[in-house]
Amino acid sequence: MKNMKVYCVALVLVLAFGMSSAARVPRVRKHYLKFINNLNNKVLNVNCKNLNPYIDLNLHILLPSETYEFNYDITRSMQFSCDLRHGFTSKVFTVSDKATKRACGGNHCIWTAKDDGVYLLNRKTNQNKFMYGWGK
Repeated sequence: MKNMKVYCVALVLVLAFGMSSAARVPRVRKHYLKFINNLNNKVLNVNCKNLNPYIDLNLHILLPSETYEFNYDITRSMQFSCDLRHGFTSKVFTVSDKATKRACGGNHCIWTAKDDGVYLLNRKTNQNKFMYGWGK
């Protein structure tokens, strides 16, 4: 009888651990983006899009010192690009490529718009790196 209880407890434990590992949901990685308007008393327009599948995050108008953030699940098809504009100047660039993720030090990228261009914060070194000048 005692052996039967031990076998029953062992069976329940094996089934419980086996079921929990089989029922695990695959971990989805996310990419986080933040845009900061550090322009000198100017409005910054931010519009980010993904082409396949088509996703338009619409225009976000940032007053000085305001921020805009979004995130998405990392998949092979997600290739977001963002259009940053102020006045008659703009810059369109990819924000989801591997080189950009390396430059920002991971999956949390912080972009800052300044009067001379667009900067990316490397979270590991805590240094802003000049990435793009403003186009005409």
